[in-house]
Amino acid sequence: MDEKRLASVLVDFARTLTSDFSIQTILDHLVDRTVEVVPVDGAGVLLMDSDTEHHFVAASDDVILGVESLQMQLQEGPCLQAYRTGSHVAVRDLAKDTTFARFSPAAARAGLGAVYSFPLRLDDRQLGALELYSKEPLFLSEADLVGAQVLADVAAAYLFNARAREDARDLARTSAELAATLQESLLPPELPLVPGMSIAARWRPGRGGTLVSGDFYDVFPLPNGRWGTVIGDVVGHGAQAATLAAVARYTLRTLAVLQASPGRVLDGLNDTVLGRAEPERFLSAVYLTTRSRSHGVDVRLVRGGHPAPLVRRRNGTVEVLDAPGMLLGCMLDPGLKEIRLVLHTGDLLLLYSDGVTEARRGDLQFGEDRLRVLLASSLPDPQTIVDATIEAVVDFCAEGLADDVTVLALMAT
Repeated sequence: MDEKRLASVLVDFARTLTSDFSIQTILDHLVDRTVEVVPVDGAGVLLMDSDTEHHFVAASDDVILGVESLQMQLQEGPCLQAYRTGSHVAVRDLAKDTTFARFSPAAARAGLGAVYSFPLRLDDRQLGALELYSKEPLFLSEADLVGAQVLADVAAAYLFNARAREDARDLARTSAELAATLQESLLPPELPLVPGMSIAARWRPGRGGTLVSGDFYDVFPLPNGRWGTVIGDVVGHGAQAATLAAVARYTLRTLAVLQASPGRVLDGLNDTVLGRAEPERFLSAVYLTTRSRSHGVDVRLVRGGHPAPLVRRRNGTVEVLDAPGMLLGCMLDPGLKEIRLVLHTGDLLLLYSDGVTEARRGDLQFGEDRLRVLLASSLPDPQTIVDATIEAVVDFCAEGLADDVTVLALMAT
């Protein structure tokens, strides 16, 4: 074997395969380059997960492709032996071989004279085998055997990397599907029509939006003409945070039907969070009930560790509803205090996550003051206000949103 030629092939092999090629592309390249280095007529390769399962196959011609597959059908041959033992296997004359009683005669009838098989191995892990074929009986030198095994070992390293990349992509797709499913459980597909009110909401993911959010919101009917509205945020991101957010959303819906008092509803949710197996997982929430009356919309509201809601009156003044209350899941009594107010026609109530006020530009935060100024401007309706709020936060963050932002607005009509 020409060592310079082998070195050249290995350099080219490395340059080509460090790109994000598929496993099949790597196998095809291995087959092509091996024939250039070793004095054989053709090459084939099998990747196996077990003695009986193979997932990828490549060959330099159709005859070899058929012989490669034949070994799996017969469950016999040098490829399987190299895979099982981790050592190369030499069948120098297929017509005279007695080691593989069924495979060798079949390969000889196909027009082949010799086959050498080299394990694709990395440390103690086996991937499959690289096989070299000759049309005539063939005795490869020790240098040829070493060179072929070097090619097989180098290819194995790239194949493990390629498999890891493909597994990571599969996991990412699965995670993305899970994230989408979880996110759907946190945000209603559309908001209901509530008598006497106009409502809009919007959620926007932060940087790396592939992670599912812990933000959630909901608007739902209750007995006696009342409606429930909630916005919440589980501390953290990912599947565990989203799972708790989904539990919180549907637990709150159930409690809200059983309890007219918003304070008792959040107390019950607090007990649920405390009772979970994740004692370090907390959430914040604002929960309120509304009922449309002739004089306006009656509101009963409690806040558990969540940013204080804002009310913009129809004359443009802005009020902060700074109801006391701790994060849910921290202590048995979160100290919730209910407040009551009336929204008259044109009055608007704004709920939002801390991703709004804590959005950063360098050392500066967007903050509540900017939000109050924005809300005091002459924005006509909930949808416009929700969109303008998120756009203002996005524009403020030169490097993109670090956290998810959720905004929900209710206006008495």
